[in-house]
Amino acid sequence: MLASQIKNITPTSGVKLQVIKETKTICPECLKVLDATIFEEDNKVYIEKECTEHGKYREIYWSDYEQYQRAETLRAEGTGLDNPRTETKLGCPYDCGICPEHKSHTGLAIIDITNRCNLTCPVCFANAAAAGYVYEPTSFCEGLPRIRRSRSSEWA
Repeated sequence: MLASQIKNITPTSGVKLQVIKETKTICPECLKVLDATIFEEDNKVYIEKECTEHGKYREIYWSDYEQYQRAETLRAEGTGLDNPRTETKLGCPYDCGICPEHKSHTGLAIIDITNRCNLTCPVCFANAAAAGYVYEPTSFCEGLPRIRRSRSSEWA
């Protein structure tokens, strides 16, 4: 969304909006890259975007503005990875993965300490059943290299 279009964001509560930043996002229907505005209203952070084909979307981006501000103090633009895993062909977000344009650092590392489980959790993001082997470090030091790699510019 261009700065000239910000006035088209209508407050839902009568409270003045505070525009935080402009960004890019995608349409949830057609995946077209869209301009978007991130703004604060009533102590919540919203993102608003409009697709010419599918209409306007307004979604909660952060449920608490103070927590958003706190998280922003931890933001750090990285320098990229030394060994990206994908090529840049169509640009972000279409070449999604750890591509040459990927600049951010690991914000929250989730490190599996085992895949020994009953493999039936419906929300398992580790997809433990697909591994085909048991992973279970015998000590913290054995898992330490994985932790160090999560903060480096090399993805292993």
